Amino acid sequence: MGVTFYQNQSSNFDVQVAAGTAEVDPAAWDRLAGERPFASYRWYRFAETVLGGGKPLYITLSQAGEPVARATFWLEMQEPLAIAPGPLQGLIDAALHRWPVMTCCSPLFPTSGLILPDPPRRSAALRALLQATEEQARQHRASFILFDHLEPEQIAGWPAPFTPAAFADPGTYLAITWPDFDSYVQQLSKSARKDYRRHRNRAADLGIEVTAHDAITTPPAQALALIENVEANHGSVTNPWTCAVLEHAGMIDTVWLTATIGSKLVGCGLLVGDGDGLFLALLGLDYDVQYVYFQLVYASIRSAIERGYQVVRGGREAYETKERLGFRLETNHHVMFAGRTRLLQGLGRWLAAGEAVVG
Repeated sequence: MGVTFYQNQSSNFDVQVAAGTAEVDPAAWDRLAGERPFASYRWYRFAETVLGGGKPLYITLSQAGEPVARATFWLEMQEPLAIAPGPLQGLIDAALHRWPVMTCCSPLFPTSGLILPDPPRRSAALRALLQATEEQARQHRASFILFDHLEPEQIAGWPAPFTPAAFADPGTYLAITWPDFDSYVQQLSKSARKDYRRHRNRAADLGIEVTAHDAITTPPAQALALIENVEANHGSVTNPWTCAVLEHAGMIDTVWLTATIGSKLVGCGLLVGDGDGLFLALLGLDYDVQYVYFQLVYASIRSAIERGYQVVRGGREAYETKERLGFRLETNHHVMFAGRTRLLQGLGRWLAAGEAVVG
């Protein structure tokens, strides 16, 4: 599929449909992205490289040659992480291959792929984007259209059959407002400062040293072993893209954290940055050694402050610990979805009810 241009008949927007970053203008893409995290042209090039067989679909609206709105979709033709026992998983994969899901999101990172202009153009842009999206869904025989990771203000004004849902496990973030790491520590609560000093001292007693590198310095097999430890500890399925992320990390802004005792690697973490945000994307731990996790978290915050980022994304889980460190809950856990038939719409509501609060 090559790039497609046309004018929306019911509005004054020009529509571009592209099947990858090779078909778009990098400078125009980044002007629209601004400082939004994980929305830059560079990030999407990286994601396309990592995801390999993924099928991107980017719909952009322009006026007078300038982009004003965008929705970045991925055609999910195979469930990337197994979610069901063998025979049922096979049925799911077969169904997705024939009737893929069109998911609007930023690839590899839990944030929205939807960019809309401010009012008064917002409503017209949303309608034009949805018209273009529904046409692409018909062409690709999509079963569902899903707009993921939306903020509360992004779910107003959607026409039927789009249905809102709010998932119960939001991510976390830390807004950076301090000039240096010592200032960050000083503003923590008295008990959190005490915990920081205790963690630091116990880690020093064990000989743990944490180092921040501008490139990955660890043999992949060592890093993978520790990353898989964390996945197993949380009962997660192994991420199929971990090796590719490590291999191509040089395409984006990264910080590689290592925790060592002597020459032994006991922890690692890959920080990825884009726009104003930094995210601990991959974490590896040797669970036989205490205090490594906290040293890597502190190092992540220090790295964000020293490199001028505005926000640290902390992901899900360990909410109580992160709250003590100043993290807050993200509000981008809303979705809008539509099934292409009445039956699929009902199925979508039933599936969402098991995981979310459906509006």
